[in-house]
Amino acid sequence: MMLQEANTYSIAGTAAVAAVSDDTRHENSDRREVRRVIISGYLGCAIEFYDFLLYSTASALVFGPVFFGNLSPLMSTVAAYATFAAGYLARPLGGIIFGHFGDRLGRKSMLVITMWMMGIASTLVGLLPTPQTIGWVAPALLLLMRIIQGLAVGGEYGGALMMAIEHGDQKRRGFFASLIHIGAPTGTLLSALAFGLVRLLPEDQFLQWGWRVPFLFSALLLVIGVYIRNRISESPLFLEALKREGEMSRFPLAHLLRFEWKAVILAVVTAAGPLAVFIVGATFTQTYIRNLGLDSSIALFALAFANGVNLVWFPVCAHLSDKYGRRPVLITGFLLSIMLIGPNFLLVSTGDPILTVLAFWLLGSFAAGLLYGPMGAFLSEKFSTKTRYTGASIGYQLGSTLGAGLTPLIVTWIFASTGGTSAIGVGAFLAVFCLVSMLCVVLSPETRQADISH
Repeated sequence: MMLQEANTYSIAGTAAVAAVSDDTRHENSDRREVRRVIISGYLGCAIEFYDFLLYSTASALVFGPVFFGNLSPLMSTVAAYATFAAGYLARPLGGIIFGHFGDRLGRKSMLVITMWMMGIASTLVGLLPTPQTIGWVAPALLLLMRIIQGLAVGGEYGGALMMAIEHGDQKRRGFFASLIHIGAPTGTLLSALAFGLVRLLPEDQFLQWGWRVPFLFSALLLVIGVYIRNRISESPLFLEALKREGEMSRFPLAHLLRFEWKAVILAVVTAAGPLAVFIVGATFTQTYIRNLGLDSSIALFALAFANGVNLVWFPVCAHLSDKYGRRPVLITGFLLSIMLIGPNFLLVSTGDPILTVLAFWLLGSFAAGLLYGPMGAFLSEKFSTKTRYTGASIGYQLGSTLGAGLTPLIVTWIFASTGGTSAIGVGAFLAVFCLVSMLCVVLSPETRQADISH
């Protein structure tokens, strides 16, 4: 009898150990998959933003004289920024298209498609003939490639963000989302370094062929990005929702506009402010430096330094939002941005390399990190699983159109109307933008502890 009981206990104990062992293996497997998804999202986002922001830098330094050389220097810059803005105008459409299919069919496949689109378009920009060879077709093709880039990035952001948040731990959603977000400064850092290096070439060689090299490098990054994307699994929350619902919403956008339209409006305007801050710091400041007759290579390396700091600073700010809430961190970031706009242009105008680096760091890193760190989680947590890809994509991409796509045109016009030497009007415009975005954060509910499983 005792032997039988002992055998029973032994069998039960063995089963319990086996169960614990299975649970441990499952937990370790889940952790490995989360790491794989985060790394994939980060690297994929970095590659796509490298491609996208190459165009930003080229708009400030190259595309004016190369593709619009028949115009005055200032108007050629405006024309280059107009094609730059077209990419931002295409981003909401990309968010709607890829968000629709991502909410219906899954996140993973959409991310592979966006990677192909971005890599091919960027490589082709590096191969474009000039107007001296094919006339007006050259700027037309440049515009087309920019629109394709915009569609790709419009779908990329929401998909990568969904994969990170929906795979990750509920208590660290802000941190996980920020690891996708730092793909943007990584891409900016790489694009700034790439252009900084080719900018060291003699001016005629730089304008003739040097600027093409960073774009052609996109072909190699495309191969790496597609390989990484194909190795990740689908979002578990999407699969659970699909199993629970049987079929996802046929028209996520219609559901979103009918039942979650307030969240969409708040998301759009909230996202616009940080993007305006970023684009003025990253793009317009380079135009400002060039217009003052200062060395533009200093601005490129200052931009690279600021974005290098952001690789650490963004996750730190996201961790603060996981601990104290999204709203307090965002509001602090907006207030600091308003305070630092004036000093940014004042420091840059000195022409001193150290002060220029400091200016880029203050606005483009210190203040921007407090905005971008919590932003991904804050936008995503506003929406349900059945509309989250569409909602977060539209919110961020419409915000990017307002805050980043149109801002270079507006601030360049303001700058030109004041004689092309004073940035006071630009600073005032950006301050008002930040105030409006901050008001939307104040009006939004705190989302740090929101349940996103439904």
